[in-house]
Amino acid sequence: MKDRYKLADAEREILMVLWEYTEPIQTKDLLELVNLRGRNWKRQTLNTLLSRLEKKGIVNRKYAYVQAALSEKELLQRQTQEILDDFYGGKLGDFCAALVGDTKIRKEDAEELNALIDKMQNK
Repeated sequence: MKDRYKLADAEREILMVLWEYTEPIQTKDLLELVNLRGRNWKRQTLNTLLSRLEKKGIVNRKYAYVQAALSEKELLQRQTQEILDDFYGGKLGDFCAALVGDTKIRKEDAEELNALIDKMQNK
């Protein structure tokens, strides 16, 4: 499994702060904001985590500034696609069957899924 978009809790915390800002933020300000949320990180800890996120293509860094390269929605889509590919061979039907398991699908959910399928087929 690639785990390209798998995140450690600390990486997710950084992203939660970055997603609140639309413009690049200085790393010193990011460190302060993360620490205000209960962490006690040093600059090197933040830089190590940012380096990991940058290698995964999730953040962009330029000089002393950092910005999320993916929105929360984009990251979630990529994480889901990675699970679909790695565990279900890219087969959406197998993925959905695993989600539902032995549970009966409610009529409303089935209608919503059918509408989504129709929408996706017409793209």
